Amino acid sequence: MADAVLAPPVPRRLRATSRRQLAVLADLLLAGAICLVGYRYGTHWLQVQEASWVVGLLHLFGVDSVSGVLPTRILIFRADGELLNAVVTASCSSILSVVGLTALTASVLRSRRWHAVAGLAVAIVAVLVANHVRLLLSTVIGLQWGGGSLVLFHDWVGTLWNLAATLGGFLLMVYVTLPPSVRAEQDVAGRHTARRPSSWARPGLGYRLPETDQTAPVQGRNLAGLVHRFLLPRRISRWLGARRETARIDYRIGHLPVEGRVKRVGALAADGLGAHTASLLAVATYEQDGAVLDALADAIAARQWEPVTNERVSSLRLWARGWTLSRGLHATVAPAPAAVLPAAPAPAAAPVPAPVVPTGVPRPPVPRRTGPTLRSFARPAPSPSAPDAEDPR
Repeated sequence: MADAVLAPPVPRRLRATSRRQLAVLADLLLAGAICLVGYRYGTHWLQVQEASWVVGLLHLFGVDSVSGVLPTRILIFRADGELLNAVVTASCSSILSVVGLTALTASVLRSRRWHAVAGLAVAIVAVLVANHVRLLLSTVIGLQWGGGSLVLFHDWVGTLWNLAATLGGFLLMVYVTLPPSVRAEQDVAGRHTARRPSSWARPGLGYRLPETDQTAPVQGRNLAGLVHRFLLPRRISRWLGARRETARIDYRIGHLPVEGRVKRVGALAADGLGAHTASLLAVATYEQDGAVLDALADAIAARQWEPVTNERVSSLRLWARGWTLSRGLHATVAPAPAAVLPAAPAPAAAPVPAPVVPTGVPRPPVPRRTGPTLRSFARPAPSPSAPDAEDPR
């Protein structure tokens, strides 16, 4: 008998848990690589710079009894003739905090993109300033009270100072990176109007604030508004605003009456299906009034000439087609007959004799299937060494 040719094993697809584990492992490797590379190539440079910054600032205020002639060192000449050699070591510098915050931004907060870059920049500046103040105070204390006081301040106060500076830099980075709560829907007076309507009270559609009649004061201009007004070109600012509007859900639609919702849906669709896609999808998903849904389907159907730019516009078109077809089927009612006539009695049918099954006749064999056997959880694949069995069908 010829040897059977075994087919190559089919590779199994990774499960969602395995893919998530690989993503977490990649983030850990990225964070570790940033820490190692940053510490290897940035430690000495930052030590030299921090020592020179302290000496330069003291010279700026007229203190000439310190010198930074040696790199990474601060020479302190006291009035009593004592010479202190303060070395800015790797643990004294802020390199550990800087590379740690950078690794955290790259592995955890990178989805915020430019917001994450801005938060990292602000945090690094804050950490460098805090560490510079610590080194400056250590130098001044050593200059006034000697080496013992310098070591005491460095070992006890400086350690807690460095920990608080790192934690403060992290909180500042998160504050700048993550969007604030005031970026929700607001009216002209600054009143928060992002309350979900009752018909849209589903998971995943934001939050709902308690009803209040108090009017919040108009808040000042934020950093993003200043950047859009004075730094970015008008064309880029409009493009970014339109891109944000596409993914924004206008919760105020659900608070309008039915006529107002119909007009609002028509106005949103008139700007283009790709202009307010998130709001139109929210109406199609969570609206319960048939008139509003009919108006949305008609508005989408009236813009057949508009190109499909993304999957959300395609979802809107598919929904409008399905809604229109379902409404057409529900609206079709079969006409009732004019009069009901009595049906004529059917003739009696002759009894059908039962089939006679002969006994003792052997059952014909079922031909063996030559094609591949379908595998399922209820019926495992037959083993190649098992004897031929009858088809279970």
